[in-house]
Amino acid sequence: MKTADKSTKLLVYVTVATCALMALTITILIVYKILHDRQADDSVPNPTPTIVVTVTPTLEPSPTNTPTPQAQPTTLLQAPTTTPTPTPMPQQGLKMMKDVGEAYMDHFGLTEADFQNLVDHDIDLIEGNFDICAYDEDVEYFLDMSQKYGIKVVMNAGSGEAEWGYECDVNWPKDQKPVWLKAKVQAWVNKWKSYPAVYAWDTSNEAGLNFPNSNGGKNTSMYLTLDQLKTAYADVKAADPNHPVMIRMIGWVFYENDGDYFSYSKGNPYAVGVADIVMINAYSNVDDYYPDFVPTVLQKAHDAITAITPNVKFIVALGAWQDTDIFVKPPASHLQMDISAAEKTLPNALAIGFFKYGAENSEWYMPDATIGAPDLYNVIKNY
Repeated sequence: MKTADKSTKLLVYVTVATCALMALTITILIVYKILHDRQADDSVPNPTPTIVVTVTPTLEPSPTNTPTPQAQPTTLLQAPTTTPTPTPMPQQGLKMMKDVGEAYMDHFGLTEADFQNLVDHDIDLIEGNFDICAYDEDVEYFLDMSQKYGIKVVMNAGSGEAEWGYECDVNWPKDQKPVWLKAKVQAWVNKWKSYPAVYAWDTSNEAGLNFPNSNGGKNTSMYLTLDQLKTAYADVKAADPNHPVMIRMIGWVFYENDGDYFSYSKGNPYAVGVADIVMINAYSNVDDYYPDFVPTVLQKAHDAITAITPNVKFIVALGAWQDTDIFVKPPASHLQMDISAAEKTLPNALAIGFFKYGAENSEWYMPDATIGAPDLYNVIKNY
């Protein structure tokens, strides 16, 4: 009986111990789980730093956002993104010099100092003394120097005899009449039209009065006809519609006549479809000076021409040189009177031009005191 009681007690003790052990084990597991979970929670990144990390890059400048002074270098802000638009040429009040250079000389007898000299005398616009016979390297030099010094150029495209069939450096038959060389002139225009210095094309100098067989204008059968001038205008415009076409007219025709200025025999044929710009050669520098010459010529020319083409532009050309035949070097006072008359009569003229500049070591060179006229040059500078 005592043995059975002991066994029963032992079994009870074992059972209780087992239960206690199991309870302890469960408690340990629970504690472990709690500690493990806390440790795991402690290892999770704080969400606040995460926000900082993801937001910080957006504070840095991007190419599409407005740059901050710290992020965008000043040099980048100064760099142009497009080519600047050139300043347009004024439509009145220009100062022009004619016959700049001589065709028979290398670079037309000009140096860079000449272009600086022109700028120093406030010259905006020039025309050379060469035609399609000129060498490319000489024309390139002329245009490049003009561009460098901000001078615009009226280019020949018919004002010389070579464009009308009188070949370069040859003797022509005395009965040869002018014949328009369309293909050669258009090739010439296409060659030079993209140069920035080009301002206009000149298709006629007094309708051929100075052509080889005109005998100084006495043989009127050698003059250019109205149809020829219209053809020249149309062909040059077809090659280059972006630049105006100019012709030069004889001023004395307006002074000596009271109408019929544009007949073939007078040497000033004109009509619609001939020119965008008309230059009036109002050269008063002959032996007998007529103070009324320039205002009379310009007023008559303006009234007659605008009656045909109301929107045409005018350039006044005044004489400021001498030659051995007709024209004499004018006194500075006469040139000043002519300038004043031109400004008063045609106040909206595109330009007042002066004939001529010439070239060093030639027959005439405006800046030279021996073969030129520095006093006239100063009048031109100061008006």
